[in-house]
Amino acid sequence: MMRAPLHGFAFWFDVEFNGPAISPASNHVTATFAESSNDQPMDYSQRKKRPNPNEALVLSTAPEDPPTHWQQTLIYFYEPIPVEQDQLIEGSVTLSQSKENPRFMNIHLEYTSGGRSFVKESVMR
Repeated sequence: MMRAPLHGFAFWFDVEFNGPAISPASNHVTATFAESSNDQPMDYSQRKKRPNPNEALVLSTAPEDPPTHWQQTLIYFYEPIPVEQDQLIEGSVTLSQSKENPRFMNIHLEYTSGGRSFVKESVMR
């Protein structure tokens, strides 16, 4: 049996975008132009296409996926809790929009492990 300290939890998200990559009205990929940092138009129709445009497009911030400007959130405990191999940790996570800044998320974490209950609150910025 292995015993180790648990220091916290990591959170990330996956978003699945469903629907075809083809414009249904004209049956072709829609070209979008924008200004780049050097004032040259960028043609988004030249971006890498999905191998199968009917499959969902997934945006993931998981640690094993390529990095994005969104990152994982770590919530460290005030003190590590000792856990045994295969020990069950149960709990709930509640996310709510911050009143301080609508781009921030309040995280309320309640969990139980080894007969003890814990509450931790944090702000995801």
